[in-house]
Amino acid sequence: MLEIDIFFIISLLLFFTGFISGILAGFFGIGGGIIIVPVIYHLFNFLDFSENISMHMAIGTSLATIILASLNSVIEHKKRSCVDISLLDKWKYTILFGSLFGAVLAQLIEGKVLIILFAFFSFFVAIRMFFNKPYSNKTYNFLKSIQKIISFLIGTVSSLLGIGGGTLSVPLLLSCGRNIKKAVGTSSGIGFFISLPATIIFLLAGLNIEDKPQYSLGFISIIPFFLITLGTFVSVPMGVKIMHNFNDILIKRFFCVLLLISALKMLKDLIV
Repeated sequence: MLEIDIFFIISLLLFFTGFISGILAGFFGIGGGIIIVPVIYHLFNFLDFSENISMHMAIGTSLATIILASLNSVIEHKKRSCVDISLLDKWKYTILFGSLFGAVLAQLIEGKVLIILFAFFSFFVAIRMFFNKPYSNKTYNFLKSIQKIISFLIGTVSSLLGIGGGTLSVPLLLSCGRNIKKAVGTSSGIGFFISLPATIIFLLAGLNIEDKPQYSLGFISIIPFFLITLGTFVSVPMGVKIMHNFNDILIKRFFCVLLLISALKMLKDLIV
């Protein structure tokens, strides 16, 4: 058992993680997994769980928190008419199938491979967001012609890495001409369609796994899920309000730096 003071500190850390990820969910249309996954991974490493268990638990728990965070975010954005319902309607089934495929694929991949994928994915997202430029009309028309394939890949990659999809869909929607508010609001809906089926797969896949953290349901750790969800519930409306009232340049730059630091830390732990 953890001592009470350590448990209290960890509880505050998880709530604060949820609070920050909720701000990001509301502001950027991401589920927050890009923050939640490394925090839970490092926490379980600190508590001496194996790397394989740590990464799968981190992804499963992250996906479970994204369900409610994304739903909360899309409701807030819809109040401001910033959700592209027609796009969600076109993409929802391919996103669902992609999410299921990615979640099943994640069960067949070792934890170390997932760590490497997540770290390099974080690098890619940070650089892409830093130098985000619109595509040409030719590229835009090509992307539009294969949008069903793109939505399937967004669902697959996102559930594989335990994220809500916003880190893929927001830059894509921005580059294809959507304004930031419409891109973020629509991405929140995408996150919900990704996280729901993927969470079910991670829950079922981890039911018979031994040496998991106490109070776990499959690959979902209940205490971190509850505390992080509590944090997102408080902060998602704040993130939406900030996005609709303030310039996002400095926050976006800070987010990119945070991604780079997180990726470096995960790779360092893997090497050491």
